[in-house]
Amino acid sequence: MIDRPESSLSVAADPADLPSADAGEGLLVGRPAEAAPILGRHPRSLVTGWPIAVTLAVITVLLYEIRYALLPFVFAVAIAFVVEPLVVRLQGWTGGKRWVAATLVYLAVAALIGGGGYWIGSLAAADLINLAQRAPQIAHGLIAQVTESKPIALFGHSYTADQIVHKIGEALSGALGAGAVTKAAGVGAATVFGCFLIFVLMPYMMISGPRLASGAIWLIPPERRRSVTDLLPKILPVLRRYLVGVMLVVIYTATIGWIGFGLIFHLPHAVLLAIAVGVLEMIPVVGPISSAVLVAMAAFQQETLSTIIGLMGFAIALRLTIDNLVGPLVLGQAARLHPVVIMFSFVCGAMLFGVIGLLLAVPTAVCIKVALRHYYAEPIRREPPG
Repeated sequence: MIDRPESSLSVAADPADLPSADAGEGLLVGRPAEAAPILGRHPRSLVTGWPIAVTLAVITVLLYEIRYALLPFVFAVAIAFVVEPLVVRLQGWTGGKRWVAATLVYLAVAALIGGGGYWIGSLAAADLINLAQRAPQIAHGLIAQVTESKPIALFGHSYTADQIVHKIGEALSGALGAGAVTKAAGVGAATVFGCFLIFVLMPYMMISGPRLASGAIWLIPPERRRSVTDLLPKILPVLRRYLVGVMLVVIYTATIGWIGFGLIFHLPHAVLLAIAVGVLEMIPVVGPISSAVLVAMAAFQQETLSTIIGLMGFAIALRLTIDNLVGPLVLGQAARLHPVVIMFSFVCGAMLFGVIGLLLAVPTAVCIKVALRHYYAEPIRREPPG
């Protein structure tokens, strides 16, 4: 008998190869174990299209109901998925002990995220406080520049810049009542708990990632697993490169933005503006437009025309380098989609699943593109003439 290496993604082709363990054991131990046929029972029917469609519909509805609770899990899985090649490489250096390699990677990632978050948070908090204090002055200056310090006629009344700022302040005070403060406190507490949960989930995902993936494959009917295991090696590299590319684009945009806004143009809130512009790059189409609006608002607050022109030119140059150099270089051709497809995916994801839909819209579209390319490349089965 020839010994065959065990694979967590392998599917037994012969009933004699099926282990006699209980069918649920594969999920518990992390291997997609096959259930051995039980004597005296009739063979089950193949799982066809309708049961699969109904199951997917039920799963979709369930995910919609718990969509906000999924955010920490999505971030933890994404981080573990991105650093998986590093864990595998360190595993070889540590003598095959995955938990040692995963622990080292987790400590490095946690230190990087924690240190970077503390540094960025401290700078952004100072900018936010300063911005909140100077908000009336900034709004007054912006309105005065737009109206050329002349009164504006609205609904039969004439308003000066001071009166408009006062009306805006009254509207915000009425909108930000006790209910808004309570809701903001709830959102803040949920955000803190979500961040804590991400750090708790990351080591589990890094250490037990292959076991969890194998358990998820075990949930698929045995006769359908082969197509999934054949497709995964084509989807996973593209998806990993896309996630890494998005992270690199965000880092590049925030870094170059901070250099331009702070070191060159000396904007008062350069760090906050650079972080906002970088994070908005995670949202296709709408994100770059929103960042352009933020930069334009910052530009109109400058005193000299040359500074305004220079800041707008810097923003355009940054946009061109992202679209024509950094983006294609780090994302690759396989993950590139037509802008119409991106906008359609973005709108559908936002309407169906909210924030999590915004984050997963483009990766889902990329996976569908790769899956269809793989499926359509297969030869067509010729039915025998009846």
